[in-house]
Order: sequence, then C-alpha cells, then structure tokens
Amino acid sequence: MAKVLLHFNFKGGVGKTTMTVLDTYLLNRMGKKVLLIDMDPQANATEIINTTFKNKERPKTSFYDGLMKFDLSDSIVNITDNLDLIPSDWALSSWPGKVEKYNRHDRALILKNLIEPFRSKYDFILFDVPPTLSTFTNNAILASDDITLVLQTQRQAYTSILKTAKYMYQLREDYDAKYNVLGVVLYLVKNNAKTDNEISNSAKESFGDAVFKNYVYQQERIKVFGDEGIRDNDYWDKRALKMYQATLDEELDRIGAIDNE
Repeated sequence: MAKVLLHFNFKGGVGKTTMTVLDTYLLNRMGKKVLLIDMDPQANATEIINTTFKNKERPKTSFYDGLMKFDLSDSIVNITDNLDLIPSDWALSSWPGKVEKYNRHDRALILKNLIEPFRSKYDFILFDVPPTLSTFTNNAILASDDITLVLQTQRQAYTSILKTAKYMYQLREDYDAKYNVLGVVLYLVKNNAKTDNEISNSAKESFGDAVFKNYVYQQERIKVFGDEGIRDNDYWDKRALKMYQATLDEELDRIGAIDNE
C-alpha cells in the first residue's frame, strides 16, 4: 500500500519542487515503485523529470481532463520500470474554478478519492504543489499520509512556515484527517552564515525534535539539476545526491517510527 508524501510550505521558492523531484529520483533508484503527481500548472517538476529521463511521451488524457472526468488512469505516463508521472501543464490552472460548484468540504477531497485505486500499485505517491493556499494544496494535503515542511533559512520563509504549520493543523482538525507532519527540513543552508544560524536556532526553538538532523546545504549543483536534469556522473553530482539521500532516509525513518507506534 502506497505511502503518499508531500513537501510543503506555502511560500514560493523554498525548495519544495526540488526536494520532491529528488526524492522521486532516489526512490526510483532504490527500486521503489513511485508515482509523481505534478499539481503545479507551472509544471517545473514535470520538466525536470522529463529532462532527467529524456522522456517525450504524453498522456492519453491530460491531468486537467482526467480530473474533470474523475479518472486519472489515462493521465499517467510511464518513465522507467519503477517511475510513473502524471504531468502538469497550464491548462490545470482552470481546474479550481471548475470545482466551485461543489461544496467547500467535498471539493478538497477530490484527489484523495481519485488516487485511492493507485495505492495498491505503488510504494510511494508524491505530490508537487504550487506555493499557494488553494484547491490544489488543500487536495494534496488531505490526500497525503506524511508531510514534510521545507524551510529555506530566510526570515520570511521562517514566518511563513509557522503560518503553514498552523494552517495544516487546523485543516487536519476541520476534516478529521489522519496525515502526519514528519517535521521540518532546513533547506539551502549556508555554513557559518549569521542569518542561517539565527533561522536554524529559531526553528529548533519552535519545532524542537521535529527539525530534521540532516540539512540540505547550498550547492551550485542543485541549480544544475533543475536546469539540466538530475544526473550522477561526477563528484559534485554524487555529493549533492548523497545530501538528499540523507534527508530522504530520515523521512523514511520517521515514517517507520510513526507506523510502529
């Protein structure tokens, strides 16, 4: 039965998409059966995956049309033996307006119901979402099992993550949802930088042991992955991938600890 994962902070530019795509890449490499669902109309996750794996295939039915038909089975593109993708495009931006005819409660649960048939087919399902509070993000949050908050070590990102955490706990209460908040990953941390140290300390004061022990440090190679696709060719590739593997392993450990409680 698939675990459904989400990386989230409703502030943009904090690394959600990169973390999601790197987790997808690494889980695929670990031999896990993975489905990545790109819910962001900007389709950055789709572009990175397609570039990484040189994929040119298109789904029989677009994500938008699949949502409108309440059937996503023809919106899936096979990327590797272990990895499938539901790609996004700009047409998806019309979807929130189309579901306004449903009551507010029900429209936030559409995706949760649509992915239910896929849970038995995958080990992991991951969402990438736009940096907003919207029908997209509410659907992804409520369809998820485990959520990791992503905190780039900037002051605005820190205040945003406090609001994000509060919103998510309220949403869980409103819907009697069962998702777990795994913790907070500190992202693009600069060694020995004053602001980064201050934000890291503030996060630890606010979230305690929920802050991941493994950080994602700032590395130029991460930008290359976004522009040219993920690769594992040289020292700098391997160094970056090792860093993301450490955060992924901690995510999986935290999921296992929750499951064993």
